Amino acid sequence: MSRRRLPLTCASLLTTLLACGPDDELSSGASAATTEGDAETDASATTRSDGSDGSDGSDGSASEATTAETTGASETTGGETTGDGTTGEETTGELDLCQDGGPCTPVVVMGYWPPTNEMLRPWSQNPAQNLGAWEGKNWEGRGYDIFAFFPEFPPDGDPSNDPIGAPGSVGADGSDLQVDYQDTSRDFWRIVEEHEPVALVTTSRGGVIGWEVEALEGGHQNPDLPDGPPELDWISDQYGAETFPSESSVDPRTWDAISTYRHGVTLETQLPADAIVEAVSQLGLVSAQLDYGTSGRYLSGFLGLHGLYYNSVTPGNLVAGHIHVGKDVSSVDARVMIEATMRVVLSSLDRARDGG
Repeated sequence: MSRRRLPLTCASLLTTLLACGPDDELSSGASAATTEGDAETDASATTRSDGSDGSDGSDGSASEATTAETTGASETTGGETTGDGTTGEETTGELDLCQDGGPCTPVVVMGYWPPTNEMLRPWSQNPAQNLGAWEGKNWEGRGYDIFAFFPEFPPDGDPSNDPIGAPGSVGADGSDLQVDYQDTSRDFWRIVEEHEPVALVTTSRGGVIGWEVEALEGGHQNPDLPDGPPELDWISDQYGAETFPSESSVDPRTWDAISTYRHGVTLETQLPADAIVEAVSQLGLVSAQLDYGTSGRYLSGFLGLHGLYYNSVTPGNLVAGHIHVGKDVSSVDARVMIEATMRVVLSSLDRARDGG
């Protein structure tokens, strides 16, 4: 069963958007797993990881996901821009302030294992992560500030050569969004409370795939413990004293999300998915598709569910969803594709703002 918030009217989208503003994966036995889907078949995995935080579309609680190649766009992937870089007729008030260097409408993107952390670096405000400058300010003159958050993986930036649960796989202490249930819960809610994003895109690494927009999140069930508690729907992260997202160890909103959206109860993506697939496909870099499974029972699915849950309980959040990026996609190509994705996302917000 899937739950979806009823779409807002253009007028209500416009009112909400203008009111928004910031407050300022595993292995089985002796063989290495290649995707989060592999991890889901063995919750006791303890050997080395190939670095796949993502999923190839499979989920232990459901039959094999059906993946559909999208061949045409169902909505516009971009818009005509005016001289100042904004789309459509320029609005007054907040937009004017933004174009003059003030705060713009906030958008948040999150990543996990590379290449997702690497592709987001220019949008991080952290000078230790953004290679010298934050490029998210009024990105491309569109009237939106993009804020990125992701972990770092010492000592070499490659989690593939570290055991699951080790710092090199989980992420450095102090990093945002360590690949750990408790840290992800804590950091996620801190970030969205601070920025109140009108759009929220979560990303993570998948297996041998290209660019995969996830159609659903939640609905998980442990096939070995079908009547078990919510925290055991998830695969152990093998890190710290608490390796599952127990009620006492995560934010109450996280607990509500994982205890509500399980056993077949899911949330649908709120991304302009078809348009994203079309825009990325036109780049000719990798295959792009809409996956009708979920992001899996490990941290990818956990983060993805957080994003859609936030959207479902936050009227000011208009766009949200999760994207899996293949483990073999280069950071350079991933950067090009996330930029194309965000242009589609921001254009969908522009159309709401312009009443179109």
